[in-house]
Amino acid sequence: MNLSHLNPKTILFSYQQAKEYIDSIIQNNGKEVVITLNTEMFVDSMEDFEFRDIINNSAVVLESNGICYLFSKKNGIKVNPLNGIDLAEKLIAEGYKVFILGSKQENVEAAVKNLKQRYIKANIVGYHNGYFDQSEQVIDYINKVEPQVLLVGMGSPKQEKWIYRNLDELRFNIGIGIGGSIDVWSGFVKRAPDIFRRSNLEWAYRIFTDFKRLPRLKKLLKFAMMTATGRI
Repeated sequence: MNLSHLNPKTILFSYQQAKEYIDSIIQNNGKEVVITLNTEMFVDSMEDFEFRDIINNSAVVLESNGICYLFSKKNGIKVNPLNGIDLAEKLIAEGYKVFILGSKQENVEAAVKNLKQRYIKANIVGYHNGYFDQSEQVIDYINKVEPQVLLVGMGSPKQEKWIYRNLDELRFNIGIGIGGSIDVWSGFVKRAPDIFRRSNLEWAYRIFTDFKRLPRLKKLLKFAMMTATGRI
């Protein structure tokens, strides 16, 4: 099953399937990266060969309407988006040993506090902000607490590249890039209202309520044009 130039090792279509996959990796003490693939990441991977290789060597969750449409069109299988923040939050709620890396110090501290209050089973064994020059101390800290799930919120593709470039040194079972989830969990950034989330239009809410994201609209338009003209 492939997505144009992408051919990930496995595609996870639902939270239940993702959970079963994650459980199998943890039970066998394996190590795997899960990519929550959206339209912008797809466009980036067309020109960024390192990022393309990372996706093709990972398990993939289809996160956006555009990616689900493309996959359904190519493979004749109807799939619905699985949002990365929802996947990460469900894993936290299930009680997996989690390490959270990214955002500002005050944001990640607030995020951890809020998540522990929200979920009784939350087992967040460590956290660190995303502003550091050298990775060694951060890696040592992560390895000391030995998380099952490493959540990295540095924005894509930076977060996925950081995980992969340090893959041999890091001790974890499942690594997931979570974008701006930490800022949402902290309360400093408001998540889209339910009506946008139910319609899978959370991306539109984020763009038009944060004008710093407007340049990202170009990637969405590029994907739409390439799909409409049959170039993908």
